[in-house]
Amino acid sequence: MSLHPFKRIGLVAKPTETVKEHLDMAQRWLTAHRLEVVVEPVAARYLGVKPECERSELASRCDLILLFGGDGTFLSVAASAVEYGIPIAGVNLGNMGFLTEIKKETLREDLETIFFSGTPTVSLRSVLKINGCVPPSIALNDLVVNKGNISRIVELKLEIDHLPVAQIQGDGLIVATPTGSTAYSLSAGGPILTPQVKGLVITPICPHSLTFRPLVVPDHSRIDISLLSDMKDVYLTIDGQRVFNMLPGDRCRIETDKRPLQIISGQNLSYFTILREKLNWGNK
Repeated sequence: MSLHPFKRIGLVAKPTETVKEHLDMAQRWLTAHRLEVVVEPVAARYLGVKPECERSELASRCDLILLFGGDGTFLSVAASAVEYGIPIAGVNLGNMGFLTEIKKETLREDLETIFFSGTPTVSLRSVLKINGCVPPSIALNDLVVNKGNISRIVELKLEIDHLPVAQIQGDGLIVATPTGSTAYSLSAGGPILTPQVKGLVITPICPHSLTFRPLVVPDHSRIDISLLSDMKDVYLTIDGQRVFNMLPGDRCRIETDKRPLQIISGQNLSYFTILREKLNWGNK
């Protein structure tokens, strides 16, 4: 007997050599269990069917998104999943896969758990709400302000809860959620926050002043970043997916959205297991 609330399942795929095998299996399994399948154009191409909607519209048509790919594919549907309040189950076909937590080797068993055990593991992830000099946006991982001209230093003003914190000179600044703390922020020297931590990470990119270090603030903080430099090649990037030009005097406001993203995890897969596997912790 089905115990789950999911009736319409959206399928998303990254165009890779290995995706067709796993996508075919999932479609057959879902159809055999009398679940309605909705496909976006890439998944439709591999399945040999007509797409039913664009990827951006999928969350509005489904109860759950099942995607095959890596973290980039995951981020392409994360904002719409938050907007419509539906969970994402990601099958990892990439290398890192911090967000796509289901292993392709256990896909069939995980489908049984998600749809028929009644107790799928759901991780609630905080997301950023971004306003100001860009259209209202949502970020699961991070917001990055950086310069395009490698020969110049960008100067940014950082404020937290309306209070001045620092004027930062360097290559840029990253504001990351706990989920995004293992992405660009980690590469720039920021700390790792587990998903349960109620905080945000502010990480400078190659700061001119070495005394400005990564900063962790409560997730109810309001963070404002203003561009002080008279430069036209400064960019604001959201989740590595959307890029906007930031002009002198522009101000960006970042807060935690009240709506979390729901991520369905694979069986017996803890966050620390993912860290050990992806970051090679404990390996000789």
